[in-house]
Amino acid sequence: MLFWIILILLTAAAVLAVLIPLGRRGHVGELASHDRAVYTDQLSEITTEEARGEISSEDAKAARAEIARRLIAADHGSGRAIASTESPAPRRLIAMVALVGIPLLSIPLYLLLGSPGMPGEPLQARLDSSAPNDINVLVARVEQHLAQDPKDGHGWEILGPVYVRMGRLPDAEHAYRTAIDVLGSSADRQANLGEVLVAEQGAVVTADAKAAFDAALQADPKAPKARFYLGLADQQHGDKVAAADRWNKLLADTPADAPWRPFVETSLAQLEGKAPATGIPPMGSASGAAPPAAEGQPGPSQADVAAASSMSGEDRQAMINGMVGRLADRLHAQPDDVEGWLRLVRAYSVLGRQDDAAQAVRTAMTSLRAEDARQKIVALASDLGLKIGELGQP
Repeated sequence: MLFWIILILLTAAAVLAVLIPLGRRGHVGELASHDRAVYTDQLSEITTEEARGEISSEDAKAARAEIARRLIAADHGSGRAIASTESPAPRRLIAMVALVGIPLLSIPLYLLLGSPGMPGEPLQARLDSSAPNDINVLVARVEQHLAQDPKDGHGWEILGPVYVRMGRLPDAEHAYRTAIDVLGSSADRQANLGEVLVAEQGAVVTADAKAAFDAALQADPKAPKARFYLGLADQQHGDKVAAADRWNKLLADTPADAPWRPFVETSLAQLEGKAPATGIPPMGSASGAAPPAAEGQPGPSQADVAAASSMSGEDRQAMINGMVGRLADRLHAQPDDVEGWLRLVRAYSVLGRQDDAAQAVRTAMTSLRAEDARQKIVALASDLGLKIGELGQP
């Protein structure tokens, strides 16, 4: 019913848009009569002023001529206005055609070309009618809820790992940060945030990520995920002894059947040179073995592990190299990013590409202009034991 009311109102508006201009009648004749009276008064004033001697005869003659010209023009315009308004029949005909024709044409055209019988399909109805297990639909529902209630910290906490599985890392970071802001800091939330930050930077533990892991350990000194990634940070800074110590202590506290234990064992073996270095993937779910979850948090499901295990070692290596390559390309376009150069050097070192790490140091030294930035590069190269030879100047 509401639809037809709106349709009638729109049709009436269209009819009025045509009728109103047609119903206007010119008032040119009335204006012309007023002008003639004004010009006549002006002629009388000129005669009076000439008799008083206020203006000369020549000025009076010129003024009368100008007023006479205007009077003739007014009479001419009045005649045309009268002629144009004497026959209202065409206007009435056009008005009748508009009044009857617009509704008669618009409604049948809509019924022919439109879809008045199609039922409405609002967003909520589309979401409800979708497959109940469709992850995109479920996420959309949670996002819709959080848009209405952004202070639902538990909703953000639930959405964070889902974003991670979907590869939406910036959204996952936002979800974890919001959960921390609303619910407060905890070992689980800080460790999860740090893990996402590591993934966003191509498996490099940045200062922000390390701060999150440190906060997790302050809340729970046994938090396994934070302990693992802090060991990775030690490794990336060239302190292999500290990294091995962290991971050995973590293994001592890890149950034998923990799903992340093989991941830690492999990382330790690579650190000690007992296994080939393949790099640390950004997230455990992309490696076939998950990194340690926080205490009380379940590890990945068997389906997750099986799906991740299907990725070959070559595919994992290609993925990691692709991330590092994109970082290198960005630094060539934006060479003043000292933090980016530090991440690239560490990434090459973790991957065992020492020559590439040394070349990255040399390139950074020729690209960076600030002396303090250059000193950071030199310090990192020294920590990693890179053989860089003679360094260039910017």
